[in-house]
Amino acid sequence: MSQAHEILERARNARLAGKYEDALRDHLWFHEHALDEDPSLAGVRLSFALRDWIYLAEQFPLARRALQAIRDRDTQRLLNGGATLQRFMDINAINSALGEDRATHELFSQIDAQIPELARQCAELAMPSLVAVEDFALARRYLPAPLERIAGLAQRLNDFAQEMASRGSTSSAPALLSYVLNYTKEVRLITEVLRRSGEDELVEQVASAALEQLKSDALRDAVQREFETPGATIAAMVAHAKAGEQPPAGKQ
Repeated sequence: MSQAHEILERARNARLAGKYEDALRDHLWFHEHALDEDPSLAGVRLSFALRDWIYLAEQFPLARRALQAIRDRDTQRLLNGGATLQRFMDINAINSALGEDRATHELFSQIDAQIPELARQCAELAMPSLVAVEDFALARRYLPAPLERIAGLAQRLNDFAQEMASRGSTSSAPALLSYVLNYTKEVRLITEVLRRSGEDELVEQVASAALEQLKSDALRDAVQREFETPGATIAAMVAHAKAGEQPPAGKQ
């Protein structure tokens, strides 16, 4: 385990022990320095680490203010000459963890006006926040070819499913279900933007294409279930995890 991993684990243990200042100190270090030591932690830094930081903030309000301060600092850096996709990813992830979609919308609106090339790169990341605050006009501008977008998303899912099938391991099922869940979320975002833009005919075309573009019946069934019963995919993931915890027959 790398030093960065150890510090993140130490932050979690400190929170559980009620040592909130120590936990915050380690979270600050991890967010600022983890990638210098281990670039493979990029995903963890913007997901699990921020989740744990929010858990800390629920018990220690200073932690929330510290995270907001990092967000505000990086926002100013982005707008004052340090405009990069990675910086927007950081800010977007923090706002998502904080539940502050409006802050992402405000930043993206500024980028749209001042740095249009970066706005094009960031639009996919910003789309959930644009929908959350109901700025459908701005969202639609960055969704110029919905059917092409669906085709690209479907191709990613098809490729991932094929890769998982080639491995032939049931342990890959949770990853595939997670991909299905993300796919349906993306399709719902697109259809919501179109629906709220008054393009009902295109909504139907997108909904049909989202299923037709998938190459296997199993994928289509999984996606259809999630469309018809939101939460079905998460339920399947939980069921798979519980099945994995069961002892083999004869070992009880």
